[in-house]
Amino acid sequence: MTSRERILQAVRANRGEERPLPELPAGAALPDDAVQRFMAMIEEVGGEAMLVTKAEVHGLVASRDSESATVVSMVAEYPHSTTKVSARSPLAALEGIDLVVLRGALGVVENGAIWLTEEAMTHRALPFVAMHLVLLLRADQLVADMHGAYAALSRDASGFGVFVSGPSKTADIERALVIGAQGPRSLLVVITP
Repeated sequence: MTSRERILQAVRANRGEERPLPELPAGAALPDDAVQRFMAMIEEVGGEAMLVTKAEVHGLVASRDSESATVVSMVAEYPHSTTKVSARSPLAALEGIDLVVLRGALGVVENGAIWLTEEAMTHRALPFVAMHLVLLLRADQLVADMHGAYAALSRDASGFGVFVSGPSKTADIERALVIGAQGPRSLLVVITP
């Protein structure tokens, strides 16, 4: 018997008692003013949030765009990408992207976090390499807290995803906050009814 086999045999022999997972709370009820609270939390974490009609989305995103900008849009409401990105794009192809427009799958009122799926991002690095990030979210995709978010995600689990909350930021021990330190300098969350 090799040392590897002895170690594995010892691990198998010393397994602890199997216990059921604890019951997790399902999440709080969504407050009546959920959209306003969510928008306030987005602003508190350094982002900007706007409630607009679906018809206004194009104009709002276009106002963030500029003629010289490199834009990657993964939403039908703003189909104006100036470059193509796929899951297989090399990291070098992601350099210099000014604006990324993605669709969020879920928004959390208590902390302003937005869940992005791999399908929405196309490339996992896309929301982190852009100078400016625009996320579209429907108001009916809000949940009150992280317990509700995890309950919703467990129903729709489909691989990689990430919560994004505000633009990139960092602070030192002297409480100096820097926005856009390691990622997007700005985050605009566009909420539609």
